[in-house]
Amino acid sequence: MQKTYFSTISTLLGLYVVINTIAFILEKQLTQYHINNQVLMGSNFLLVLVSCFNVWMHRKAAENKNPHVFSRSVMGGTFLKLMVSGAAAVIYLLAAGEKRSVYAIFVSMFLYIVYTVLEVRITLQLNQKK
Repeated sequence: MQKTYFSTISTLLGLYVVINTIAFILEKQLTQYHINNQVLMGSNFLLVLVSCFNVWMHRKAAENKNPHVFSRSVMGGTFLKLMVSGAAAVIYLLAAGEKRSVYAIFVSMFLYIVYTVLEVRITLQLNQKK
């Protein structure tokens, strides 16, 4: 039985909801540590969006008979997420000027690692079932 796309990405969406809920609840504490809540929530949204696209791309690659397609898909998806995150960070740092929140960028980098590990784990589970 093949899992639907939503059941495949439900873990990613669950993590997105948990992180946004924590960021919303702890907004005052995050502000005390100079972490901009909006930057954190924005990067969380960007990461879940790219991760969901990557999982979709990995599912398509897993259907291919050539095993190298799957490997290239995983490496390309990770590179894509890295480039999108890096570009977003540079754009934010240039646009924010003096009001930039460097600590929010550091938290976003940690979230990048969390989403990448979770995405690869989901992808490997898809590949094992195939």
